[in-house]
Amino acid sequence: MLLVFLALAVATSWRKIGRLVASPVVLTALLFLSATLLGYAANTYYVGAYIQEARLAFEPFMAFVILFLLVDGNAAGLLREMIPHLVVTATMVALIGVYQYVRKVPIPAQWLDKATERGVISTRAFSLFGSPNVLAGYLEAIIPLGVYMVLVRTRWYERAIAAGCVLVMGCGFLLTLTRAAWLSAAGSYLVGLLILNPVVAAVFAAAGAGILIAVPTFRLRMTNLLSSAYVDKSNNLGRLFRWRQAFVNLTDHPLLGSGFGTFGGSAAQKYGYFTGISMDSVWIRVLAETGMVGFALYVSWLSSAFACVATRFFRSKDKLWLFASVGLLALLINLFTDNLLDSWAITLVMWSLFALGAVPEAGE
Repeated sequence: MLLVFLALAVATSWRKIGRLVASPVVLTALLFLSATLLGYAANTYYVGAYIQEARLAFEPFMAFVILFLLVDGNAAGLLREMIPHLVVTATMVALIGVYQYVRKVPIPAQWLDKATERGVISTRAFSLFGSPNVLAGYLEAIIPLGVYMVLVRTRWYERAIAAGCVLVMGCGFLLTLTRAAWLSAAGSYLVGLLILNPVVAAVFAAAGAGILIAVPTFRLRMTNLLSSAYVDKSNNLGRLFRWRQAFVNLTDHPLLGSGFGTFGGSAAQKYGYFTGISMDSVWIRVLAETGMVGFALYVSWLSSAFACVATRFFRSKDKLWLFASVGLLALLINLFTDNLLDSWAITLVMWSLFALGAVPEAGE
């Protein structure tokens, strides 16, 4: 489907290809691709592992290219038209997760800490995704757009519907019991609210703290994160152990890494280059696989894309871009503790929002 739309975009908007290639987002994408190819050449491993990881990274990026070529001028107007569809879809997805939690749908044992949480917590919301972490990452990017709808709709019933959607999405997000998403979203949303209204930001912070204190399940999840038992478990074949492995791998391959698709991701697991479970960090995995050169280019790639959206707000003062930026920032922070970019639902939303921020405004 993406290839069909890409062919259509190139055929109808080929005059914009020069401007597309000159975009900092595309330039850094091409440089990062070059770094991964150099890493593959330097390490000479099975090409299938490289291709699978490269597809996960670059296929969703076609959405950025397509929208950049096809959208003319009024990206903000298109985003405003998209938001209701994104919010309604995310609400239905979240509602399934809430239903799962209420019905106590069985989940894999590894989704909860056996020593402290099993017996107290029976399930987590995961909806249509195979992981509550992915559901949380998807929802945290879209919830701010739902809040934007509540603020800008003029008819009372439209505001009521939008508020109901935000409530359902918020419940689904909380019931994933995903601590990393909670923290990344809380920090990002707080930054956005401080820009919007410091008083509202203070109310948000107080409400968040109150929910954690009042709800035993949420309190247990957060306090367990700080317990010595959790840290010991994480150091012993857990997340911290795998992160240390990544840095050991980096010392052996400091510049170009061990090769795209060889450490900590789904491709590395599929082809036997990594025997443990997922690295649980996009940023650290990319550092281990592509070295310091590739990591610097990857950070430049995603940060330049985010900057396109954020600068739209600071230039136009349109709150639409502020709320889009807040959700994207939460997602980018969350990538530090979860391998979320294997999900097409997340990557297509992310690159579509990045593209609308990068599309030149009329007259530029």
